[in-house]
Amino acid sequence: MKREEIANLLASILDKEFENLDIPTASDWERIEKKYKCKFPMEFRFFIDLMSEYSFPGGILNVSHGKKNGNDTIEFTYDYEMKQGGWKEKLIPFYSVGNGDYFCLLSNECPNSGVYYYSHEHNNIEKDADNFEEWLNQLPNFLS
Repeated sequence: MKREEIANLLASILDKEFENLDIPTASDWERIEKKYKCKFPMEFRFFIDLMSEYSFPGGILNVSHGKKNGNDTIEFTYDYEMKQGGWKEKLIPFYSVGNGDYFCLLSNECPNSGVYYYSHEHNNIEKDADNFEEWLNQLPNFLS
């Protein structure tokens, strides 16, 4: 999926962000990809970049260390969950649904990672989509 297609999809289901937020820099992406030994899918990178323009319900975690939406970063959330115990090392959270539940990518599947749902209550992981593009295409139904 191209950036423009993702932007059109998001525009059809989300409100615009009120503030001007920073998109992740090349060094932000380099840092996070090095940490997780993962080359993120382009659709994921486009989506995260576009979160500077759209308001998403719940907590899309940040990659940027610049001006952001108030949500935690992917790195902070990952480190926090690792310290709590029970978190799987390969899980990279990107969307905090609430109550300790997350949508995640798997570092060992990058750059073609499926999207997984981690349930804190049940301490289990289930595949939600075969890839990030499929997950994006499910958003209109998920958010309705």
